[in-house]
Amino acid sequence: MKKTIFYINDFFYAQSADEIDISDIPPLLRRKLSPVDKACLSALNKIYHENAEELVFSSSYGEITRLKTIISQYQEFNEVSPAQFSGSVHNYPAGFFTLYKKINIPYYALASGENSISAGLVKAVMSDKKNVLFVYADELSLACNISKSEGKIKCSFEFGEKEESSDEFNAFTDFLEGKNKLFKTKFGIFKREEE
Repeated sequence: MKKTIFYINDFFYAQSADEIDISDIPPLLRRKLSPVDKACLSALNKIYHENAEELVFSSSYGEITRLKTIISQYQEFNEVSPAQFSGSVHNYPAGFFTLYKKINIPYYALASGENSISAGLVKAVMSDKKNVLFVYADELSLACNISKSEGKIKCSFEFGEKEESSDEFNAFTDFLEGKNKLFKTKFGIFKREEE
């Protein structure tokens, strides 16, 4: 199958809660955010560029903490907080980001368990848009500004040979840092191309 060439213009990743920075979000809004929301928004704020035409958000578990709270509230009090409910949907962080930045671009939210990083990355790379923001957030977060025409890191993706990494987060961050030239996934292989 044909190789798809793309470029990574910028990237950011946070391996702990200490690296998450949402200080630019007003306190009134900030206090309503879940840990996943904070991880997602922190990563997106670091790589956001006004030329973005699409956003792909990926998370293995999404708002599982909020969902547990909603279930507990319902079981205990037979009612649910509207604020908790509205924030419990999987695409909440992506939607919140577009509203907060006042940008009108399509966004996608997906989950693929242990393969959520590679699934989101494939969706971003295969998009028909030229400039796509990709973000993954659970306890850890990472984000990339992906371009189809030019950028700092030239890469390719090819469907086919499938060999999963046991730890997608570390395998992909090593790929971003240039420690590995290949990022092997269930869907195919990402490769850093020599310039």
